[in-house]
Order: sequence, then structure tokens, then C-alpha cells
Amino acid sequence: MGALFVYGAFGCQFTVVSRYVAEDLGGSRAMSGLAVSMFFAAAVVARPLTGRFIDRVGRRWFLVVPPFLLVVLMLGFHLAHSVSIVLALRFVQGALGAGFYIAAVAAATDLSPPERRASAIAQLSIAMYIGFAVGPWAGEWLLDLGPGVAWTSLACLCALGGFVVAGLGETRDPMTLPPLSVPIFHPLALLPGVAMLGLGVGYSSITALSTLNARRLGLHDSTSLYVTFAVSVLLVRLGSGRLADRRGPVPVVYAGIVVFGLGFATIAAFDRVGPVLVGIALVGAGWALVLPAQTAWVASRVGAGERGAVIGSLVAMMDIGQGTGGYVVGRIADVAGFGWAYALPAVLAVVALGVTTRVPPPEPGASKATRHA
Repeated sequence: MGALFVYGAFGCQFTVVSRYVAEDLGGSRAMSGLAVSMFFAAAVVARPLTGRFIDRVGRRWFLVVPPFLLVVLMLGFHLAHSVSIVLALRFVQGALGAGFYIAAVAAATDLSPPERRASAIAQLSIAMYIGFAVGPWAGEWLLDLGPGVAWTSLACLCALGGFVVAGLGETRDPMTLPPLSVPIFHPLALLPGVAMLGLGVGYSSITALSTLNARRLGLHDSTSLYVTFAVSVLLVRLGSGRLADRRGPVPVVYAGIVVFGLGFATIAAFDRVGPVLVGIALVGAGWALVLPAQTAWVASRVGAGERGAVIGSLVAMMDIGQGTGGYVVGRIADVAGFGWAYALPAVLAVVALGVTTRVPPPEPGASKATRHA
């Protein structure tokens, strides 16, 4: 429930920040995309470091403290009268969101056996994507009431999330500590991370630019695009974790990448609302298949004492794609239009599929190993 409120606020910002930069501050499509993606760019730096701290000091502090700091940052947008200030606030938000996400995923894997790990991650993400489903629509509505109303409302959502998680206990086994030699970026996350980087570009282009793409398609607002994406993620994710646990994560990752790429190929090929909605639904379904299975696959390659580090490294690579995708795809849209812009994520999905085939299987028993400092 805490993740629902926090990610509801993040979902609202997809539309609020994008429109605020374009309409109130006079920014370009590329700058609107960058303002949304800056959240993910900050996480690139924060996640590997945060993952190591979470393994050593525990999950609870990184679940409880960030929501209350996010309240202060949301209120800070009242003073954001230039694009540079918006970018700075989004950067700090991204660092805090990085810690919250890794701690939540690590806690979920702590509490689940290996054969149920993908299901646990999928169930956690359902709460997050409910926030994403409602957030963009709510963000459009709140911004229509005025930027001040929007920023104050989002601060209240973060505060609610903080109060919900404040009562959670620690899930890390105090006897399980990471090796002192664990690098900042975990090497076992490299190849899966490269694949997620490519997919992250596409994900960010949906979250950052659908508001502007909706106007190009002749829609009054972007609600249908965002809701289609979030609902497709939610519906598929209800069963994707169980599927990965039952069939193994590898075939689910492969299938998800293929569906993801087909979705972007459809969006790129058509400029009508119907086919674009179909493409967005395919992108959401592919993303719902890939993320829990890929995370569970990577987590199975290490012991409990390195779980935060490897998850943090994996998601940091994904965030490189998410942090640059809004700007890069937005820039192509500025120059050549949205059709050519959305062709890029389709090509990157093909690359991601090829990279994923090079990931070696986990060592036997790796996911059950206990490491001591």
C-alpha cells in the first residue's frame, strides 16, 4: 500500500512535469522528455551505491525515510520557475526513489522462497502500476486545477506512503552480510542490464512522451494512452510471476522482449489512435513479462548477502535507458516525427534479445548461498 501511494505520486508526475515544462515554462518536447527522464538518470548513480548499503544496513530505513523526503521535494516545485530547477528537483527525487524501489524488491525476495521469487516481485509491482494507471490521469486533472494544487496534492500522497510503511520491520537476516569485496557495479548484472537498458529507452518514451503524442493523434488528453499501458501491464503481471516461477524466467524474458518490440513496431508504423493503442498494449504486456522474470533470474545468480547489490546494478542499467530515452526519442520526434522516433525502441528490443541469449545460466545453488563478511 505504501508503494501504491508513492508510485501514484510518481505516475502523476509523468503528465504534470511534462506538461508543466512544455506549457508553463515554454520547454521543447525534448526538454519535457528530459524532465521526466531525469528521475531515472539520477537513479543510475544512486542504485548501485544504495544496493550495497541496503545489503549492509538493512532494508527498513530505505523504505521509511525516502517518502518523507519526497514530501519536501514535491513542495519545492512551488518554487520551480525554470526548467533547470525542475531538472534539479527531479534528479534528487530519482535518487530517493532508487533507494525505495531496491529496498522494496530486496524485502520481497527476502520474504519469499526461490521458487516463488518472481511471483513476489510481480505482486509488489502490481501496487506500483496501479499508481501508474491512476497517476497520469490524476496528474492531468490536478494540473488543470493549477500547478500549486498539483504539487501540494503529490506531497500529500508521498506523506501517506511514508506513514503506511513506517510500521514495517526489518527483513534482512542480521547474520547475512555482503562480502567486503563486492564491487559497486555487480558484474553478474552486466549482460541482463544491457538488455534492460535498451528496453528502458522504450519504456521511458511511453511514460515521458505519451502526453505530447496524444495531441498529435488528435486526442484531448493522454488518459487513454497511459491507462492502456498501465492496464496491460497490470493484467499481464497478475500471471507473469507465476508463469516465470513455473516455466523458468528465461523463456518468459525472451517472450516479453519479442512482444515489447512488436508493440513499438506497431506504434511506429501507424499514426491512428486504434493501432497506437494496440501497440501500447503490446509494449505494456512485454514489459510486464520481462521485468519480474529478469529480476528473479538475476537474483538467482547470487547469495542473499549480494541481493541488493545485484538488483541495484541491474536496475541502474535499466535506468540509463529510462534516463536517456525520453530525451533521445523526443529529440527524434522533434526532427523527424513520432513514427521514426518510436522505431528506435523496436530496434533496441532486437538488440536486447540478442544480448539476453548470451547470459550464462546461474551456478547451481547460488540463490541459496549465504555469504558472510
